[in-house]
Amino acid sequence: MLFAGLTSDYLRAARLDQGPCIFVHVPKTAGTSLRAELAAILPPDINIHVDYTDTTRSFSDRIDDAVERFLDQAGPRGIRFASGHILARHVARIAQRLPQARFITLLRDPVARVVSDYRHQRSARHPGFEAFRTRVPTLEAYLDLRWEMDKAAVHLLPRDILVKRDAAAAIAHVMDRFAFVGVQEMYDLSFRTLTTLAGSPRTPRLRANVNTDDDGGEVVSPELADRIRALNPLDCALHDHVAQRLRAAAPALVPALVTA
Repeated sequence: MLFAGLTSDYLRAARLDQGPCIFVHVPKTAGTSLRAELAAILPPDINIHVDYTDTTRSFSDRIDDAVERFLDQAGPRGIRFASGHILARHVARIAQRLPQARFITLLRDPVARVVSDYRHQRSARHPGFEAFRTRVPTLEAYLDLRWEMDKAAVHLLPRDILVKRDAAAAIAHVMDRFAFVGVQEMYDLSFRTLTTLAGSPRTPRLRANVNTDDDGGEVVSPELADRIRALNPLDCALHDHVAQRLRAAAPALVPALVTA
């Protein structure tokens, strides 16, 4: 509805205060700041998280367990907002158990997101950063880690779409499943839309988990940027689709948010 120009209808239909709001947090998309401010608007909240220092079990097992713990707590505790680095299978699981849940996410230009993720993992703020620096000494080496590419797609898309690399199916799935998808490059508009949908319109105040460490001196040349885009085709398709349409929707959306 939003991208079709039905702005008022969209703002009524996509409200986030009618059921639990689930933020699928794609790493390094300004999600930490967004999560903190939305949690304050929609209490009680919960963070679906894993212990990154626990190396006795796979991340997959740990995040699966964290989602199940959340589902066990969501009803009894009256959870209105939850967030985490969850995957598409968790979105499907939550939707099955909590039919009124609304899902949101934030995307970022894949070149900027990949570089930021690399810098974050090598910073002292990230568990295991010293081992990472030894194992992945350069940005070029990071790009060789296939599982680190198309990371937004990994979080948002079911396996069959990921395997086929079907950009049209990827876009259709996300547009069908999510109540709102914002972009980091239009953070102010994305934030104001989400807080309006949450029933408390406001402008952003926080800026958390920003990379401030030495970036290692790597330079992202045009050739390297092109390589990153080529390695992240689904992320590029999703980001470009949403960014273009959100930009086109902005002239009608901005005045609607002022009076929401």
